[in-house]
Amino acid sequence: MISIVIPSYNSEQTIGKCIDSLKNQSYENEYEIILVDSSDDNTPNIVRQEYPDTKLTHLEEKTDPGTARNLGIEKAKGEIIAFIDSDCIASYDWLKNIETAYDQGYNVVGGAVDIANEESDLIGWAGYIAEFREFLPGAPRHEAVHIPTCNISYKKDIFEKFGFFDGKYYPQEDLVFNYNLRQKGEKIIFSPDIQVRHLHRSNLKEFFVHQRKIGEITAKVMKVVNLEGSFIARNSLLGLLLVPLLAVVKFIRTGIVFLRYQPQVITKRPLVLVLFAMGLVYWGIGFAIGIYKKS
Repeated sequence: MISIVIPSYNSEQTIGKCIDSLKNQSYENEYEIILVDSSDDNTPNIVRQEYPDTKLTHLEEKTDPGTARNLGIEKAKGEIIAFIDSDCIASYDWLKNIETAYDQGYNVVGGAVDIANEESDLIGWAGYIAEFREFLPGAPRHEAVHIPTCNISYKKDIFEKFGFFDGKYYPQEDLVFNYNLRQKGEKIIFSPDIQVRHLHRSNLKEFFVHQRKIGEITAKVMKVVNLEGSFIARNSLLGLLLVPLLAVVKFIRTGIVFLRYQPQVITKRPLVLVLFAMGLVYWGIGFAIGIYKKS
């Protein structure tokens, strides 16, 4: 049995498409859908009325996704816990391909993230470029350092052995959790046929705010885990000097990866690179703030 856990906050515009994609799977074995929601919009009413077989837990106060996922894990009955976000749409064979991967003896399996935004939504495409270069559908199957929780699954006993997500690292609590798993000898397998489509922010201000937040939490995380370039975040003077260079390196690396695996993302809409570059300015500001804030 597979348990699907979805954290949700104010998802009334997307939750229907997400659950519909999960209910229309090619997978023939038993699975359950668990939604942990802390919305103050119409999300819980939509789920109660239109998807009564979804196991809904509604929280009165806004809750970070990591904490919501932990609550879902505790309620899950499946041997495999599969995570997807409320603004994602699962492919028709998502669960089937997850189960196939586990038949090969793995404990942690994730997959690719495509984009669900309209072709003309340049802000949404800029968000996709900024966040998912390491998880593109065209990439080969490989052992990964990290896969985000919008498309990853774990054997349930992983959480019994190693604990749960730490919400204070949002939006990178999954990166910290996966780093700790790898330190303890677990492998994370990226399989490109396990796919979801992600709906990104279409508001320019929200895009910039989110990029700044990612930059800030990235610096904080790099202080406590040994990621590439962690020494920069741990040295305040060096970090301040190198932030512009980091942004340039991130821009170049991202462009190279997309041109290799999904060139049409850039070639069809070259102006998206301008928005991506602007987002990197806010990411750099956030990174600098994260360096100087106490852990």
